[in-house]
Amino acid sequence: MFLRLPTRADRAFFPIVCRTWCSVARQCRLPSPSPVPWLVLPGGNAISFPHGETFQLPEGVRYHNSCGEWLLLSRDDGSCFLMNPFTKATMPLPSLSSYSYYEEPVEVSEDCMVPDDEMPGMWMYNKDTSDVSVLALVECSTRLIAAIVAVGALGTIALCRPGAAAWSVSAHEECRWLSHMVFFQGKLYALDSNTDPEDLIAIDIVDDHDCHEPRVSRIERLIEGASLPPQKYSLCQRYLLESHGTLLMIHRKLYYKTEQPSERRHGGVFVAGSSEFEVFEADFEEGLWSEVRTLVNDQALFLGRGCSRAICVSPYDLSRDCVFFLDDYTNWLWKKTTTSCGVYDMKDEEVYSSLPMVSWKSGDVPATWLFSQGETYKLQAAGEHLQEIVEPEQDDPQTLHNGGTCAAGASTAQRNC
Repeated sequence: MFLRLPTRADRAFFPIVCRTWCSVARQCRLPSPSPVPWLVLPGGNAISFPHGETFQLPEGVRYHNSCGEWLLLSRDDGSCFLMNPFTKATMPLPSLSSYSYYEEPVEVSEDCMVPDDEMPGMWMYNKDTSDVSVLALVECSTRLIAAIVAVGALGTIALCRPGAAAWSVSAHEECRWLSHMVFFQGKLYALDSNTDPEDLIAIDIVDDHDCHEPRVSRIERLIEGASLPPQKYSLCQRYLLESHGTLLMIHRKLYYKTEQPSERRHGGVFVAGSSEFEVFEADFEEGLWSEVRTLVNDQALFLGRGCSRAICVSPYDLSRDCVFFLDDYTNWLWKKTTTSCGVYDMKDEEVYSSLPMVSWKSGDVPATWLFSQGETYKLQAAGEHLQEIVEPEQDDPQTLHNGGTCAAGASTAQRNC
């Protein structure tokens, strides 16, 4: 009976009913914990739950984003690569300052055109190669990587094959305000922030073996953000992810207040308050978002601006129907405070306080998740491997730091989930 209780609140109160029930709760063996991903901090160092293992980037490497089990890194000379710290595999990518422009026109549906009064121009004329960020990175296949590359919030879709000399970008498609991207059933899907709420767009890719370089062939608007219920809150973050053959969008409704600094006469900064969550499933036939009250196949969701994913858990795992989220909202008006992560339980519709075992300072690159292919991976790195990663011609290899400790209470993540 104890294992069938649907919420963590029910299980918390079960042992206090009587001594017999308390004894039963102690004897129950909970299933193996869910495969919780590692947390990547803004600087690129990572930490595991609940064991508190740590992974630190070596000197001479800069962190840009994560993609599933990959970290997007660059060297001091500007060259980029993906690294899987679990398997030690690396994948060379073009520099964020190197672009090849294809002339083939991108077919854009009429309702997906950028308004004339908001025409931002082409990427080749707008980009500042010294300040390019990667808002999202997607591994479409072993031979195709897609990214939203941007200066500020204005960006475009860039494609490449591992080992290519440059990112493939359209010479004619207008830049857009894009957020979050996922590869689903052979297409890229992204949220178009030119509208409020954002519309869902589909991006067709041409990547034939005889094709000189991958390219975007068509952009189509599938679901209008206006189809969502009216919103009455201050700020909303949206995340896309694939879940057992469906495309999900999660709304985080973030309430905040304005704090007036005493030393300033005008202006102020935003201070985060409580959060609420809604989960929607894409209905492509009707062109609508339909609300989801429970996740199929016993899943938990992990939300991050760089990478979000649905993880299968045990039917008796308290993590099922839970949404793990990060304080990853960044804005020049947002107060730079210490941030952490929390859990929203869809079963009792409650947000649980920030997990106490780790916190971080806000950075230009928000914290996100690092997912492993299995629970048995351990972070290992040979000296000769790092020598190749950091500096191919360096004689003195550096090492990755494994192990380490975490703040007291690191096991709370599993108890609370």
